[in-house]
Amino acid sequence: MSKKICTSKALFIKLGQGGDFEDECIKKRQILKIDYREANHDLCLRGKWEKLKEFFTDKMHYQKGVATYHVTQIKYFYEEGKDVLWITFCDNKLWWCFSKKEITIENDKTKIRPVIGKWSCKDLKGKILFLEDINGRLLRTQGFRGTICSVAEKDYLLAKINGDQPKEIKEVEEVFNDLKEKIAHLIKRLRPKDFELLIDLIFRNSGWQRLGTLGKTQKLIDIAIYHPITGERAVVQIKCQSGLREFKEYEKTFLNMTEYDKFFYITHTPEPSLEQYKSEDINIYFANKVAEMTINAGLFDWVIKTVG
Repeated sequence: MSKKICTSKALFIKLGQGGDFEDECIKKRQILKIDYREANHDLCLRGKWEKLKEFFTDKMHYQKGVATYHVTQIKYFYEEGKDVLWITFCDNKLWWCFSKKEITIENDKTKIRPVIGKWSCKDLKGKILFLEDINGRLLRTQGFRGTICSVAEKDYLLAKINGDQPKEIKEVEEVFNDLKEKIAHLIKRLRPKDFELLIDLIFRNSGWQRLGTLGKTQKLIDIAIYHPITGERAVVQIKCQSGLREFKEYEKTFLNMTEYDKFFYITHTPEPSLEQYKSEDINIYFANKVAEMTINAGLFDWVIKTVG
């Protein structure tokens, strides 16, 4: 893993009105870019911010507060050093970079500064930073109506980029994993018919509907199911104990069933040969996965009562 990202300041930049500059900045040129074509480049380079404010009030007829608002954003772009973290939101992802303090003006009078390395949409552990995984407080930043603003949730942002989890999240995960392990042990104590019923309940609670009677749909199929939203049809084979040789027999049969879209082979106690086997075409689930599905489906209480 790369060295952890540290910074005393993080800034959000909107890459063009409606994201007009996103493709150019992130995918093509690896730059930061602002519009502000009316802002005199020489004044900005020399830090003549009061002169720029006068221009906005006298020539652009902005009120003083509005002029200050725009100058502050331009000043960020021109004066912040290479140790400042820049972020933006694009393609349903959070992107981040650092940038050299080398500001140049384009022929169309837009302003750019180069990124150090490349824009990244991944944390330091390689996980993509999708917006659905980002805290809502940080996501509010993308609603900023201007071009550049300071990021209030800097500590949280750095934790996401570094791939660090808050202490309370780690504690919850540890509790969940402990519960999952205990449920897995109980699942292995279910009678065969109860184990089949549990799997049936899990799929039903996940929106699947049975196409036939449990265990009697046809030879080699314990459950045939259908998902009314996706339209998928699937086969579920359930075994309390199973090995690779037995699985291979089912695998050969399943792959000839072209009328089905998915195949599930579920056993709570696999032989080592099956436990190590990976199939590209069939979903193989063991006790830990079944335990996770049981918890997510709200059926762990059912397991406890059934075993007890």
